[in-house]
Amino acid sequence: MKLHPYFVFNGQALDISHGEINTYGDSPMPHQPEQKDWVVHSDLQFAGETIAMFANSAEAPLSNNPNIHISLNYHNLTKMEKAFAQLAEGGKVTMPLEKQFWNATFGTLTDKFGIHWMMNFDHIE
Repeated sequence: MKLHPYFVFNGQALDISHGEINTYGDSPMPHQPEQKDWVVHSDLQFAGETIAMFANSAEAPLSNNPNIHISLNYHNLTKMEKAFAQLAEGGKVTMPLEKQFWNATFGTLTDKFGIHWMMNFDHIE
């Protein structure tokens, strides 16, 4: 069994690869003209594995659940810094990216959609 969180966003910003992107404009689903490029379904992939599914929806209610955090572990510090900055736009940094006692750069934030993120880059010396 595999667990795949399915995220429904009203926008997204991550530097993770994705699979095929199906848009409202390519589907028979009802939508407004300005929503034709919105995502009906796609998946986020990390190291060749699907880690999550995502879609856009204007009707998706946004809720803040402080008990759920998405943790991303990076192999490239620059990519992590870029993703952190993008997700922080319009959100709130709760712990800036800083080197930690476990020999990693780590930070946390809540994005503009209320999703809590934890980002980690292990320094290998």
